[in-house]
Amino acid sequence: MLDLLIKNGRVCSAKSTRKMDIGVRAGKIVVLAERLEQDASEIVDAEGCYVLPGIIDVHTHIDHWGGTANTEDTFFTGSRAAAFGGTTTFIDFAVQRPEENVRTAVARRIRQIENESCIDYGVHAHVTDSSKNTIELIPELIDDGFTSFKMFTTYKSAGFKIEDPDMLTLMNVIMEHGGFSMVHAENDSFCEELTGRLLAKDQANVLHYAGSRPPMAEIECISRLLLFAKVTGAKLYIVHVTTAESVELIRQAKREGVDVTAETCTHYLILDDRCYQRDDGYKYVMAPPLRKEKDIEALWSGLLDGTLSIVSSDHCDYSTDKKIAAKTNFTKISPGLHGIEWLGPLMYEHAVTRRGIPIEKVVGWLSENPAKVFGIADRKGKIDIGMDADLFLFDPKPTKVLDDRNHHMSSDFCPYKGEQVTGKPIKVYTNGKLIVNGDKFLGEKGEGRLLLSK
Repeated sequence: MLDLLIKNGRVCSAKSTRKMDIGVRAGKIVVLAERLEQDASEIVDAEGCYVLPGIIDVHTHIDHWGGTANTEDTFFTGSRAAAFGGTTTFIDFAVQRPEENVRTAVARRIRQIENESCIDYGVHAHVTDSSKNTIELIPELIDDGFTSFKMFTTYKSAGFKIEDPDMLTLMNVIMEHGGFSMVHAENDSFCEELTGRLLAKDQANVLHYAGSRPPMAEIECISRLLLFAKVTGAKLYIVHVTTAESVELIRQAKREGVDVTAETCTHYLILDDRCYQRDDGYKYVMAPPLRKEKDIEALWSGLLDGTLSIVSSDHCDYSTDKKIAAKTNFTKISPGLHGIEWLGPLMYEHAVTRRGIPIEKVVGWLSENPAKVFGIADRKGKIDIGMDADLFLFDPKPTKVLDDRNHHMSSDFCPYKGEQVTGKPIKVYTNGKLIVNGDKFLGEKGEGRLLLSK
């Protein structure tokens, strides 16, 4: 007997959509067929709905100290909000503090998450030094299933910047032991110098924010990192790509055989730098900044031709009171924008509804590609026999206008306020358990499991 039988749904993968029935037992998908007549404890009619693999959001900052303030969400409220949007797995960051090593940072972060998250989760190790101790611990972490290592080329004053010689050393060590390097790519010298000039001229208000971290800061840095990856043979993952020129650099590097994967984020695909001209423009301070319409189009083209592989939320939720100082001085706040709940709905709206992009492409960007890149494709990312029953029913008919209140994240505003989105996740399952049923949350704090890469 099955625990769950989902009938008559349009089951989507990154390659095709077929009307199929899905049978689940003990949290796993055990049977797929055009028509199933087996007994089940729960039978769900998905007629008219897509059945999609749970979204995997590989770039989040939940319960995160950004330098001036902590974000609003706990790992419970953040994971609950994710579930309402169809996300069943997230991967967050363990930032190595000055007083700890990278292994203790990972252990500390897991302790923060494990009794809170209602969905499965992973952890990236965020490396802030290249000491002998760090070099020795990297192989151990990779052996334990922590294969992704985040590094910054900027934020020197915060203790995050990895200098070029150290970056090469770390990339080599990580590569030699089967891991990969995730890099936030902005030229620190450009950003610090330009910010200093704006401060000196009393122009550090939100109207000038985009000029403090210009496209050139990203373009130059990505060019340099691609060279490092080419010379070392290291596996490189570039987070939140924003510019047309960066997309072209990555495209060319892929043609030359460089092992590079790149992501972008929902806000860079939808919003542009005109947001900084708004009365509430201070809400849109994130790093890198929003760019031009031409960059948005280049990002979409990069996704369509495979230059970019993944879309994440880069969820970092501050409320208005923690953002408003940027109205007069953007250096007084921590950058970031929330969106973990809107990742799936916004991608369906802007890709499928508005651009006519096949839903299968979206499944690739949000589920299958993240699972493959981050070493969990044996369990997550697609609807197939033997996989975890992480899936959601998506009804493409309802419409909803986003506002400051009709979401489950802890921030008090919506950066997409007034946008209409088409479709809604109506049932969300993680490991075969129904955790969202319409507007009701049925999950439990702490039932999410730690995922290790294979």
